[in-house]
Amino acid sequence: MAKREKKPDPLDVPKDIGAALFLELMMQMLAFFILLTSMAVIVDDKRIAALGSLAGTFSPFAHGANLTKGKGPALPARDIIDGSRAPKRTAKELTEVSKALGIDGMNVLPLDEDKVRVRLPEMILFASGHVDLSPASKPLMDKLAAIFSRPEVIEIRIEGHTDDKPMKSALYPSNWELSAARAMSVFHALSERGVPNGRMIAAGMGDEHPIANHPEMNRRVEIILKFRPVTSNPKNKSGVRLSGGDRAAVAPPRRGF
Repeated sequence: MAKREKKPDPLDVPKDIGAALFLELMMQMLAFFILLTSMAVIVDDKRIAALGSLAGTFSPFAHGANLTKGKGPALPARDIIDGSRAPKRTAKELTEVSKALGIDGMNVLPLDEDKVRVRLPEMILFASGHVDLSPASKPLMDKLAAIFSRPEVIEIRIEGHTDDKPMKSALYPSNWELSAARAMSVFHALSERGVPNGRMIAAGMGDEHPIANHPEMNRRVEIILKFRPVTSNPKNKSGVRLSGGDRAAVAPPRRGF
């Protein structure tokens, strides 16, 4: 009796390993070209996030780490690679800016690993009761815009604050309107100097957030900078720490504030 011919099992691993590897390579190339096409229609800061994610996907290093000496093009770019130090470095640079411009009362404080607060009293930016930036504040706006435009800064929250002294006028019937108008003045000043509008949020806080024991600081503008998150453990899978001038690159950005 003739033996029945065994039908091939579709789940069997193909004997031609080269063909399987070629198919896998083609799939990755297809995904890569789809990404390139999508990058052509997204804004610059989203483009950088996509590049960081791509580097983490195809990198042979642990946690998507990428190595660079900080010279020439790299994925991610040098500014993002230095992001592990960005909040402290930016806070120090902003403090140096205030000293160089001779500005008294400007307070810069890192809030946590990825946020920095810049507190600007009324006298630095505005005349009392006014919402237009004073001419003396323009050099400061130039410096702030140059720093805030860097790709490592992903969100800029601009808050206007007032004291509890009642405010009534035809244009600003309350402190809420006054504080919002001042926040928008700073928003427009930074936008005119090249800071992307999509990174900025303007908010009027009125007199709801006074500073204890310092009532003279209640009339102010606060700017909270949020930075792109970075990897917290620069060790690779073998436990060898990345040494020298090389640093772990940015992890895929998380969402939310």
